[in-house]
This record gives sequence, C-alpha cells and structure tokens, in this order.
Amino acid sequence: MRRIMTGCVALAIGFSGAVYADAYCAQDSSDGVILDEPRSRVVSVYRQPVKFQDRSGVRKATVIAQERAKGNIVRFFSQEQSTSREIEEVDEGGEEATRIVDSNGDLVTRTITRNQSEILRQLDASFAVSNLKGILQIEESYDKELSEVCVAMGFSAKSTNMAEKSKGWMEGKGNTTTTSSGVSLEPSSQTVDSYTRVRKDDW
Repeated sequence: MRRIMTGCVALAIGFSGAVYADAYCAQDSSDGVILDEPRSRVVSVYRQPVKFQDRSGVRKATVIAQERAKGNIVRFFSQEQSTSREIEEVDEGGEEATRIVDSNGDLVTRTITRNQSEILRQLDASFAVSNLKGILQIEESYDKELSEVCVAMGFSAKSTNMAEKSKGWMEGKGNTTTTSSGVSLEPSSQTVDSYTRVRKDDW
C-alpha cells in the first residue's frame, strides 16, 4: 500500500509540472524574447511599473506590458532602422550705423557684428511590422512590494495552427472544438494584492 501511495504522489507531482507553463515572471528571470526551439515557442517577457496600486492602475500597467511584450517579438523577427544626420552651419555678418545730430555737429557711431554657429541634428528611428497570429498571454503577475506588473506573451507552432483552424470554424469550414482560452486576468478587488496567474501548458 505504501508503494502505491508513493507512486501516486510522484505521478501527481509530474502531472502538475506538465499542466502549467514555465514561470517566466519569476524574480530571477530576465526580460526580453525567449526562444524554446524544442517546443517551437517564442515568448516575450516585459515588466511595467504600476503608478497606482488599485484595479485601474494594475490593469493599465498590464495592457502596456502586453503591447510592449508583443512589440519586442515583432522587432525580433523584423526591424527596419533608419538614421539621418544634418549639419547646419551659420555665418552671419551685420553692420549697424547710428547718426546723432547735436548742437556741435554730427556724430556717427558704427557697429559691426558677426555670428557663427554649427548645428548638428541626428534622428534615429526604427519601424517593424509582423503578423503575430496565435499569440497568447502566458503569464501575468503583480508584485505589490515592487509596484510592478510582469507579463509573458508567447505563441508557438501549435497556437498558430489553432488560430488558423479557429478562423476556419468561424467561416464554417470545419467542426467547432472547445479549447482553453486562458483565465480572467483582471483583479476583482479594489485594493490589489500580489498575485500570479499562469496559463495551462496547452499551447
């Protein structure tokens, strides 16, 4: 009986590790794009400060983190960089004369001025666009002590394929199938405590 119980505990632990995705928002994890080649996954992690620690403030920081995490993936795949530099040189001269007439005669004063300057203008810009079909929010966490939200966005070969299939379902090209779409990510209380929500590892 003891062997059977030990086996059940080990099986439960293994199953728990397989159900949920990796903890991308752990304290020792890094921001940026993470590549998981064996599972054909791309994940982007972004942390955003929270200015007001209520539902509205946390939600706003979460949306910003979502968009910037997606932007990091887009720039990873494709990015066009442009730079321009302009030098403006100015050399101006001027002369000014003043005539004053008094009882003793004319008095003329003359002033000559010269202005020289060099102005350097440089503009750097980047532009990126890409199709992130099948992208999902994998993880969201809020640290009340650090006043920081962390969001992990990712997509895989499987999620991209499911996006294509679900588009076909909506157009009536296939049978509908129920699939997990994640969890509600908006805190329910006005005062928000620290929390972590991780998507099931089914993507």
